[in-house]
Amino acid sequence: MKVLFLGWEFPPQSVGGLGTHSYNIVKALSDKGVIVNVILPFKEHIKVRGVNFFTFESQLFEGVYALSGKKTDTNNEETRLYKDVLNEVEEYKKKALELSNKIDFDIIHANDWVTGRAAIELKKRTGKKLIATIHSIEYDRTAGKPWNEIVEEEKALIDRADIVVTVSRRLKEEIISLYKADEKKISVVYNAINREKFKGIKKNGKQKIVLYVGRLSVQKGIDNLIKAFKIVSEKDESALLYVIGEGPELPNLINLSIKLGLSDKVIFLGRVPDKEMEILYSIASVFVMPSISEPFGIVALEAIASKVPTIVSTQSGVSEIIRNALKVDFWDTEQMADLILGVLNHKQIDQEISKNAYKELDSITWEKAAEKFINLYNK
Repeated sequence: MKVLFLGWEFPPQSVGGLGTHSYNIVKALSDKGVIVNVILPFKEHIKVRGVNFFTFESQLFEGVYALSGKKTDTNNEETRLYKDVLNEVEEYKKKALELSNKIDFDIIHANDWVTGRAAIELKKRTGKKLIATIHSIEYDRTAGKPWNEIVEEEKALIDRADIVVTVSRRLKEEIISLYKADEKKISVVYNAINREKFKGIKKNGKQKIVLYVGRLSVQKGIDNLIKAFKIVSEKDESALLYVIGEGPELPNLINLSIKLGLSDKVIFLGRVPDKEMEILYSIASVFVMPSISEPFGIVALEAIASKVPTIVSTQSGVSEIIRNALKVDFWDTEQMADLILGVLNHKQIDQEISKNAYKELDSITWEKAAEKFINLYNK
């Protein structure tokens, strides 16, 4: 089986779960004997044994854009980025079509809407079957205020794909409802974790640290976490909140922290390299993922693999497969605060949650995810 894998993010050119997924699923497929040919819009990438990479001569983009979805005048920065990313999608299509002439493949595998134009045109030209993995949709990324043009791009890919894969049941139900997708052609393949990467990490130190990791965007619900942490701080003055990541909401979140009198309690650390992330997981007392809308949430699995007690919103895809994470509605800041305080102040709860959730990772592997993709390729 020879697969043409159309990718947009790939480590180190990665800002979120899409890059993590792409690297791990490509590696797992190759390990199982699938010949994987990857087209990327940049030169710099982590090499994977047995995988053929076809990259652009020059960098297509400096970073991966994430738009807020607020439609404003054409001089607005968000609108400019929106136009830029559509131009880049078109450029990716042209270059991918050119590079594909050098590649022998049986199946086209597109990853998210940004590779959709290229995938649809390749299917049209070659007659090969198309599988599309949908990692998120515009309605999620923009908290319900989508760019219509991107919605149309997503719908086109979903409609023309022979098989659509979503990373959670929640996302599957969304595309059926919002895009009127054919339920019969949609399969769910959950993201996974390379647990060995985090093996042996131990929590050190006595400082009570609440940890958030992810993009700083509206959909992530970090403002609700900060509001919940205000309650936590009033009852436990020793607690700190570490916020890891970059994004458009950073100024608003800093202002909210100042307004709530938490400027010395909420620490914004920006984007952190993987090696340093291992250290942060090792000192965290509790990890919180308060997303308003989260198709999956790989960072929650990373926290669990690091044996950190984990709280996730019930609006996240990862909540479908982890029974031993604490779960809360993103808007319920009082309940969120109670759960955080419960973990911080009761060591037995901490250890029990961590141990049971860690065991669940036995069945959440990239190898098993790759097996499901291979079955879909054969189908």
